[in-house]
Amino acid sequence: MTRIKTLEVTDQLFVVAMAVLLLLPHWPDSYAERIRRIGKDKLGETVKQFQIHHPKAICGKFTFVYTMEINAKNLVRAEDRDDLDTNCCLNDKDSLNEISPFPILNLHACAFHAVFCKRGLYRLNYMLDVRSVNTVLSTFKEFYGPPDRTFSDPADPSKLVFFDWFRGGTSLEVKLSQLGNDEESKNPSAEPWLETVSVSLWDGDLIIDRRGK
Repeated sequence: MTRIKTLEVTDQLFVVAMAVLLLLPHWPDSYAERIRRIGKDKLGETVKQFQIHHPKAICGKFTFVYTMEINAKNLVRAEDRDDLDTNCCLNDKDSLNEISPFPILNLHACAFHAVFCKRGLYRLNYMLDVRSVNTVLSTFKEFYGPPDRTFSDPADPSKLVFFDWFRGGTSLEVKLSQLGNDEESKNPSAEPWLETVSVSLWDGDLIIDRRGK
């Protein structure tokens, strides 16, 4: 008799547990999966998939021939160079507006930069034309959940300078960056440092094995 009652209680608990699970909100994917994507793009996708998402993107190989800066002008077709990564630059203003609610800064004609190896997309990075990391924190938290780490300026604890998420080999970093002329150059006409916010998403496992061997 006691055994029967125990089974009945167990069955009741199971029913309650299932009811609770059904009432929980269902996200399209987990936060762990969300940090593998920015907008329409997801780590591991192919160059063709990226170009379908962004028809105005310029893609090609970067050979370091003329400059160290990657931009849409110095990407060349080199299908026979399997040792080189494929880079894609997206500069179209309307396309950039679809990626971020904040304005994306266009530096060196490569505003939204994607890098691919044989195994697919392994890095995305861009720079937001905003002056504070605090400005973008709530927007990122809404989609990716609370960050794993946050760091503030030691001189001003209210000033956030960095936050990130890390799941397996995937990392999404948002940090305060500075643009401007080198102070050591002592150039009297040098512009003051400009603070911006840089965003970088990458897959460390794909970076380690860039050639997909």
